[in-house]
Amino acid sequence: MRRFKSTFVFVIVLFSLVLAACQPAATPTAAPQATQPPADTQPTQPPVDTQPTQPPAATEPTPITVEQPKIQLPEVDPGTISGDIYAAGSSTVFPLAEKVAELFKADGFEGQGNLKIDSIGSGAGFERFCVTGETDIANASRPIRDTEIEACAAVNRTPIEFRVGTDALAVVINPQNDWATNLTIEELAKVFSSKVTRWNEVNPAWPNELIKRYSPGTDSGTFDYFVEAVMDEIYGEDAGKESILKAANTQFSEDDNVLIQGVSGDQFAIGYFGFAYYEENKSRVGIASVEGVTPDFNTVEGGEYPLARPLFIYSDAGVMQAKPQVAAFVNFFLMNVNEVIEEVGYFPASAAALDGARQAWLDAME
Repeated sequence: MRRFKSTFVFVIVLFSLVLAACQPAATPTAAPQATQPPADTQPTQPPVDTQPTQPPAATEPTPITVEQPKIQLPEVDPGTISGDIYAAGSSTVFPLAEKVAELFKADGFEGQGNLKIDSIGSGAGFERFCVTGETDIANASRPIRDTEIEACAAVNRTPIEFRVGTDALAVVINPQNDWATNLTIEELAKVFSSKVTRWNEVNPAWPNELIKRYSPGTDSGTFDYFVEAVMDEIYGEDAGKESILKAANTQFSEDDNVLIQGVSGDQFAIGYFGFAYYEENKSRVGIASVEGVTPDFNTVEGGEYPLARPLFIYSDAGVMQAKPQVAAFVNFFLMNVNEVIEEVGYFPASAAALDGARQAWLDAME
């Protein structure tokens, strides 16, 4: 009997287990967890800009407003002007004078006379104007000297100065030159002096290679200006000029194209000339900044670039009164120069300087 009961109990237990296995599993009760925010809710954070960070937009330099001259000259109709006009002088002023001459011809002077402009250097230009008296106008990239004024007096001429613009002297290097891209005035003077022959003598970090120097000739106003503003500044008056003239491996030429060809053809070459010639040839040569400043309209007009200089033309009251075509051309030059000067690559003279030039014309013509 006891055996039967045990067997019966065993069968009942086994049957219960089978029934339990056939029931759906009950969801177990999870142990309490720390309260979490809903899945789509993040803890409160300061708002974040989801846009990628962009660098601030480049700010264009504020253009300098050029004040316009106030003095007006009598209107010139080149179509009513006839007679020959002969100008000569600075190779720097030459492209500007040539551009004004093209405009003068296009406005009616073409066929009315011969308008000739020679590029021979400021000194040679003053010689033709003051010594031989063969030209009507002298183009110059420096003011006339006292000795040249005295020479003019000997041929009964009193030179009248007309400011027509501003040039920045460009220090040019070969495109492969990656060491002399910024020069101080002292370094620039050393580069062109007889005191050094190799680049590493100016700066030990620069190549141990001969410096090949290209400079405008001694008749050039550009040469005179460079000597005064760079060489004399470091070595003193007269000593600066002597040093550059005695420097080895230096080629002097009145033809700026010769200088461009020399610098563009030699990695270790350096030269200087008017900014307009650099603009025309910047695909062939590089430009060095001076004291950390590169020449452009803002740095020249703002007085930051240290190698900027005035540009002039000169004539004489007697010449202009005896030759109305010369007076007309000078008038036209002063009234129209600002229309073409930036196209050439130079910078306008100040309104005060241009007004002074126009007043000088009025005084000469009474």
